Amino acid sequence: PGRIPYQMRTGPLALLNINPYSAYYADFASPLMFVISLANLYAWTGDASRVRPFWDAARRMLDWARDYGDADGDGYLEYRTRSSKGTKNQGWKDSGDAVIYDDGSPVPAPIATCELQGYWYVAQELMGLLALALRADVDARAYWRSAADLKARFNRDWWIEREQFFALAFDPDKQVVGAVTSNVGHCLATGIIDKEHMPAVVGRMFAPDLFSGWGVRTLSSSHAFYNPLSYHRGSVWAVVQSTIVFGLRRFGFHARAQELTRALFDLAALYPEYRIPETVGGYARGERATPSAYPRANTPQLWNATAFPLVLQAMLGMLPLAPLQTLVVDPMLPTWMPDVVVRGLRVGTATVSLRFWREEDGASRWEVLHKSGTLHIVRQPPPESLTAGFADRLTGLLQTAV
Repeated sequence: PGRIPYQMRTGPLALLNINPYSAYYADFASPLMFVISLANLYAWTGDASRVRPFWDAARRMLDWARDYGDADGDGYLEYRTRSSKGTKNQGWKDSGDAVIYDDGSPVPAPIATCELQGYWYVAQELMGLLALALRADVDARAYWRSAADLKARFNRDWWIEREQFFALAFDPDKQVVGAVTSNVGHCLATGIIDKEHMPAVVGRMFAPDLFSGWGVRTLSSSHAFYNPLSYHRGSVWAVVQSTIVFGLRRFGFHARAQELTRALFDLAALYPEYRIPETVGGYARGERATPSAYPRANTPQLWNATAFPLVLQAMLGMLPLAPLQTLVVDPMLPTWMPDVVVRGLRVGTATVSLRFWREEDGASRWEVLHKSGTLHIVRQPPPESLTAGFADRLTGLLQTAV
């Protein structure tokens, strides 16, 4: 109860139960992503009646995470594959050699990876907001208490001082797997990282061994078993870069967000119709003209297609607050993307078209081209930005469009 399928296949091997894919559950993040998606649905529509039919399913997903996802009761999610024909790893990196020790040997199950803790944290945070919207105040407080406790423990237990970074995973003996990976970028986006650690984490993420110039590698090039053309031990995934960009903008690391966005757009420009392969090589940008692609990489790849809307949302600082009939914006356009038009954006019952542009002095402006329905458009830095001051927020309020 509470687990949702990662994939379902209807081929003969699945129907005959020769493989486990008739309904396969090998992704610990999927239930948490459902909750996150439900919260986004409410943020964009402001319609509690759309959320209510899924409330019980979402509640059972978080019950599953607490009671079954944390099988040993240590307060962290850990996975163990039961099917002899199933994939070993059930975090975002699902290849068999994705989680390894320093000597290259695979970490045995059960495994707790850092990004799963981040998604569990933000799912509980958002579930608390949904509970408040549905007037379940007691549930809201319980979810927020649980999220706060998880965040405090995570920053205490997973921090590696010598790396100024968070661990990739915990092994079955609760020993940290200290590989430096892009998984921590997910943690940044979810908000589970304390603000005291964020500057060091961001700096470490853009060190040459992790940032290739095309994106953040899945594994540091300093690791003894780094391979630039492996699936998850040194390659660069476009979809992960967009998640990191979202986290960078959310917490006020605007220059780094622009740097990574530029890398992603430059990467897309290398391929026909701007379709980045499923994953590309981890070779440094200065080493060769292209990063190469993982052998047999899918092209096109739907995950990568989702990257650009999220990056654009992050660069325009869009935060939908449909229950309040409000859209928050905070554009920060780089020199190479000086003008953006968004048409037919739906927030609640309103529809709006907006133009954003960059002035010669570097400031980004915006205007309403068309609007139908009631919608307040407010300029504000991201609510959790570490760099926005009182003056920034006051200036933003003066640019509200009623």
